[in-house]
Amino acid sequence: MTSHKFIQTFFSIACVSLLFAGLSHTAWAEDKAPATLNANPEGSAVILLYHRFGEDKLPSTSIRLEQFDAQLDYLADNHFHVWSLSKLVAALKNHTPIPEKTVVLTVDDAWKSVYTAAYPRMKARGWPMTIFVNTGPVDKGYKSNMTWDQMREMQQHGMEFANHTKTHDFLIQTGNEGLTAWHKRVEDDINAAQARLKEELGANTNDMKLLSYPYGEFSEGLAQQVKQMGYIAVAQNSGAVGYDSNMLALMRFPMSETYGDIKSFKVKVNSQVLPVKHYEPFDPEVKQNPPRLTLHFATPQKGIQCFNHKGEPLQLRWETPLTLIVQDKEKLSPPRDRYACTQPTADGKWRWFSHSWIIQEKRD
Repeated sequence: MTSHKFIQTFFSIACVSLLFAGLSHTAWAEDKAPATLNANPEGSAVILLYHRFGEDKLPSTSIRLEQFDAQLDYLADNHFHVWSLSKLVAALKNHTPIPEKTVVLTVDDAWKSVYTAAYPRMKARGWPMTIFVNTGPVDKGYKSNMTWDQMREMQQHGMEFANHTKTHDFLIQTGNEGLTAWHKRVEDDINAAQARLKEELGANTNDMKLLSYPYGEFSEGLAQQVKQMGYIAVAQNSGAVGYDSNMLALMRFPMSETYGDIKSFKVKVNSQVLPVKHYEPFDPEVKQNPPRLTLHFATPQKGIQCFNHKGEPLQLRWETPLTLIVQDKEKLSPPRDRYACTQPTADGKWRWFSHSWIIQEKRD
């Protein structure tokens, strides 16, 4: 199989899975790889997203422990720099140097297996991990979730905790929800979780506040409210990040059992940011179907290919030498889809960018 056919097949598998699928005050040695920085002018790094570990009855959101061990071994054996999300975000914001092969492990939902399975493995290697907590289930004492005491222990060993809202409800405005009521719902849900993180963990008490959108879904209006509240936000649209990445929707590669094999993992963690200076629309909510995505570059580019979630090639048109128009041939079907673009590099890696779409059902 050629490399291009492999990537196309990989998109077909990985993107389908995506459709269905606090900050510690303790100093920690986050980076055990060699300190020498290689050329990385775009600040390229990869953020991974996990949910559960070793919960084999839930393969769509859990990764097998042997898979996770193989992934960690690969990162160690190949001298990856493992950073916390807060460290990476600070470097992206300040345009400070980021080593080649920098990776961040994030986890959504604070399930108990994060404490029992993932945490001991990260602790043993001296690596950090960023966990986004939806605080409601924790406060209710659900046995499926970690406890505050367990999180406090994890903080002492380099793990950091951030905001995943209180309720884990969809935050996008619903059709029958007034604008004022919606803004209040979003603000209350995020603020309630932030207050509990601060009370229990002292988390996010500095100038950086991190938020993971529940289900990875957001709209332009939601992102702007999150920005006004002072947050950096992460989504679930696959791709590498860099200095020009939008801080209201940082890309993450989701990991799960079905799609966590080491071959695809190597492709993801070795991917680099596609040098998109600006793209439009930012809003994932589809206004015209099929939607048109416009990518703007600072310098001319070659070899870019784009696919939908089925792995089917998209139509590409260079409007100018620096402006690429991407569009599907057919209308997208509800509720979600995505456009994903890759570009081979001279050293055999892949630059990667994707944009999620939310397609609302038609209402009579």
